[in-house]
Amino acid sequence: MALKNTIDTEAASARIAQWMESKVVEATSLRVTDLVVPASAGMSNETVLFNVEWVGADRSHSRGMVARVQPAGPGVFPSYDLSKEARVLTALGAHTDVPVPEIFSYDDAPAVFGSPFLVMARVDGRVPSDDPPFTAGGWVLDLTAEQRRLMWQNSIAAMSRIHSTDWRGIGLGFLDNGEQGAVAAQIAQWRDTFAWAAEGEANPTIERGLDWLADNGPADEGAKVLNWGDARVGNIIFGDDLSVAAVLDWEMVSVAPREVDLGWWLFLMRHHTEGIGLPLPDGVPTREETLALYESVSGHTPCHVGYYEVLAATKLSIIMVRAAHMMISMGLLPADSPMALSNPASQLLAQLLELPAPTGLTTTFMGNR
Repeated sequence: MALKNTIDTEAASARIAQWMESKVVEATSLRVTDLVVPASAGMSNETVLFNVEWVGADRSHSRGMVARVQPAGPGVFPSYDLSKEARVLTALGAHTDVPVPEIFSYDDAPAVFGSPFLVMARVDGRVPSDDPPFTAGGWVLDLTAEQRRLMWQNSIAAMSRIHSTDWRGIGLGFLDNGEQGAVAAQIAQWRDTFAWAAEGEANPTIERGLDWLADNGPADEGAKVLNWGDARVGNIIFGDDLSVAAVLDWEMVSVAPREVDLGWWLFLMRHHTEGIGLPLPDGVPTREETLALYESVSGHTPCHVGYYEVLAATKLSIIMVRAAHMMISMGLLPADSPMALSNPASQLLAQLLELPAPTGLTTTFMGNR
């Protein structure tokens, strides 16, 4: 979910129409219609949906478009770089078979939405919901068990294609930090993010998690591959036949061991089931089945997966700290809410490391508007 919509849709419609006129060659009678900001569209960059109609040199045109808009003020992450996401999606679309939306343009000027934004073609299909989670209701639960298994098989195959990308060869070498220890670099980054998000508040579970990760890193991380970053089923558009029509949300993209993505995928599934007290839907592969499926399509045997699940749990727990502070400041939670300490991610992190459970009512952003 977006924690708070700050976009004036009426004003944005006029400004995006003017912007599109400057980008579409020989367009006349251009107009923007049906501009909306979905309520359930991520926790950081805002998503804007709109249609564009214009008359070209030879015929009339109509296209569905999507804009991802960088936060104009404080966000869930310390910094944002939509230009990086644009470069990654452009390279993948031009040089690989990874299904991604077609990039129309990136613009760092604030004139349209108040901050940098990325415009891409809208991809038809359905996306599993995060708020409420698809494990609680919605179209995914309306499928048969066999159809849900097919969804997951297609998803894992798409992840494998991402990991097999020649990221240097397609111009994504800028993602490499140049260090041998990609995992150590991620831990350092997330330690800094936690210090920023916590605003001086202690959080024993996360602090223990970061220390455990630093002390127990794999001796051999394996090769660096292109990592999607936010690898989860809620970031996939599925076609009517349950094929993967597009892989979305690349703001956490990196080059790192492939198990970073696998650990995130597995932990997010655990978060959306055990973490919020719901069963794994029939047909959805278990943890062990998912790993076997990944090995069968990629030819790679996942290593040290438990470590990477702890990494994922620690990352999401840190994000929940920031989300809690933002929601308190917006009046969406009371000032004494324990969400920063106790949420499904931190509870699961404590279980993984056999730590005392965080105290206080377990709270999450899901269901808050």
